[in-house]
Amino acid sequence: MDVPTGTRLDIMERLLRQELSSQELSDKLGVSPAAVRQHLTTLEALGLVVRRKVVTQPSRPTYLYRVSPVGMRIFPKRYDMLLAQMIAVLSDRQGPEAVETTIAAAARRLAEQAPTRVTGGAATERWRHLVEWLEGEFAWQADVSEEAGTTRRLTIHQCPLQDLSKTQPDVCGVFFGSLIRTLCSGAVVEHADAPAVPACCAFLVSEP
Repeated sequence: MDVPTGTRLDIMERLLRQELSSQELSDKLGVSPAAVRQHLTTLEALGLVVRRKVVTQPSRPTYLYRVSPVGMRIFPKRYDMLLAQMIAVLSDRQGPEAVETTIAAAARRLAEQAPTRVTGGAATERWRHLVEWLEGEFAWQADVSEEAGTTRRLTIHQCPLQDLSKTQPDVCGVFFGSLIRTLCSGAVVEHADAPAVPACCAFLVSEP
């Protein structure tokens, strides 16, 4: 999904806080009402904002705009610091092995919640649906490319463990390895060469 920029992004950031009319947005942003209405029309067509009608005068209804559920994905919540602290406490109290066991169990549980289209059907379609699921549900951008034979390279961007991996480099492999092996029964998952920034990590996945 392309992230809006300029005035459109300013509009969405305002609408995150409260519903506003086009005139209220115009006043707050210092942009002409006509320009705001044009931007809102585009954002609504993209499914990023929605509106509801408020009848203040029978002949002149007012429309209030807010960010849609799809639009909210442009502003993903990040809990990297909280996650890092929780893992650190777990490691201090129960040791590094407990961290890996917990992360692997969380990945398996998450995989069990995946829609059936991610685990069934032809391989090409399954992988396309997997990427859509990661991006749509979790805002973890990902790419898949075919390697030799039945091997695929999965590259993860905006990984939820990226900051944590700086101090505990094995966590990405444990998490995504467990996730993929649960989703793709019998798959062999190996850490691949680190991709260029801003990508986080990559894996080679060989299916039987």
